[in-house]
Amino acid sequence: MVSLMNSTDSTTASRKKIIRKVSTRFFQDDTTGGWGLTHADTQNGHNGDEGFNAFWDGQGIFHDIFEHAHEHTDKHFRGLYAMNIGGEVAAMGALWFYYDVCGMHSRLNSRYYSPDDITLRGTFDMMQEAIESGNYQFGNTLESAVPTQKDSGNYGLENIIREHFDRIQDCAIKSDDERDAETGKTYKESVTLEKLANLYRYGFRMAEKLIGDESSWNADTLTGFKNFWDEFCKKNRAEEMAQRYRGIDFTIYKDAEGLIHWKAQFTKQPGDYQFEPCILKGGAGSVPFVPSLGW
Repeated sequence: MVSLMNSTDSTTASRKKIIRKVSTRFFQDDTTGGWGLTHADTQNGHNGDEGFNAFWDGQGIFHDIFEHAHEHTDKHFRGLYAMNIGGEVAAMGALWFYYDVCGMHSRLNSRYYSPDDITLRGTFDMMQEAIESGNYQFGNTLESAVPTQKDSGNYGLENIIREHFDRIQDCAIKSDDERDAETGKTYKESVTLEKLANLYRYGFRMAEKLIGDESSWNADTLTGFKNFWDEFCKKNRAEEMAQRYRGIDFTIYKDAEGLIHWKAQFTKQPGDYQFEPCILKGGAGSVPFVPSLGW
């Protein structure tokens, strides 16, 4: 296993304000058998099961830190509204902001689907399955506590919202089982245009607020963040990392110029008295340097 060393960024010592904290944990996914990370609050569902799946790549880490950090944290995504499909709809609104406004094209790069279709299918496919077969994930209805959101002013996002709702209306119940059919019917009725619009727009504005006025510079930082963790995850197996570290705590900062910086601090396993701290930092044109990996 690679031994990680402390690293520091090369940014000037300007005053930074913490704007987001996300704690992740290593674990083995019961569904896939694979090892990876998940948000510390989403490893288990409401009843101790149905937690979010493990991930171990730059895209998964980016998603949890910059798009889906609101579960159990934002007041609109707690209790009944936590770990519901509505949280993922909001995350897709954030995703669209990073792609369409910031120009972060590496986040939605596919030869098979258009960017707007990828965004829509991020939740529609699960909703379609729930309606057609009664087989649902993350709630048997779409729930939302997000207050009414005004039009985003983004043509692409508003089209996604309308297209998503129209596709839901075209979904037909296909199960012959009476209970599954009733579940599908109830699920379909819960997916209203109002809920979809509020959730997509809220996620879009969460990303807009985080990025601020420096969309170009900060988009470069976010792209660098994703690229760095893609390479890191390729070179370090999650199962081996989990033997030494409990997880990774991510902190997102913004400096006086509105530029985003980030810190990733590896956390120790309980009872590890020989733990050596490891902190990676990046942002605003800098990327971490890990000497033991030759980067």
